[in-house]
Amino acid sequence: MFKRMIRLVSIAALALAIVGFTWGPAASVHARDQGEIEFRVGSSTTTVVAGARVIVINHEGKIVATGLTDTHGLYIAHVPMYKAKWNEKYDAKGVVNAIVTADGYNEQAVFVIPITEHTIQPVILQPIRPNARNLPSASLGNFSSFDLVGYIDRYASELHLKRQSPIPGEPGNPPWSAQQASASSR
Repeated sequence: MFKRMIRLVSIAALALAIVGFTWGPAASVHARDQGEIEFRVGSSTTTVVAGARVIVINHEGKIVATGLTDTHGLYIAHVPMYKAKWNEKYDAKGVVNAIVTADGYNEQAVFVIPITEHTIQPVILQPIRPNARNLPSASLGNFSSFDLVGYIDRYASELHLKRQSPIPGEPGNPPWSAQQASASSR
């Protein structure tokens, strides 16, 4: 239990560090810009959890949306988009966190959910088990692979990292190396 609590605290600390690092004076909220996050809530024993409470929390720690999932396990939240230096070029315009609760299930915290015109965020709840430890769980948001690649490319390029050797059969760029390019090859 202690190791799991440390892991949850570490994930929460990471999310808070990200929030503290990315949102300063460079972040600006545009009230007219709304993102949509479709929460699809299920469990390890069923495909849908109807009546689950979804609580959406913005980068300032304020609740910006809340509601219950429908009979299909869906809840759609409309949240304000905002721009920060790290996300100016990408589809994701800001991030939020969420807490999902439901009767008969342990709580789930989802950190760093991207805000887009239509984000799909799956959430898997774990059923309460008698005579067992029933603790909340945590996960990270569902970023698109294109936004994630663009995000990594931006910072790897800024550090002048080299690409690894091409991967046989892989048509795209190989992953970045930990090694920096020499000043003469830049």
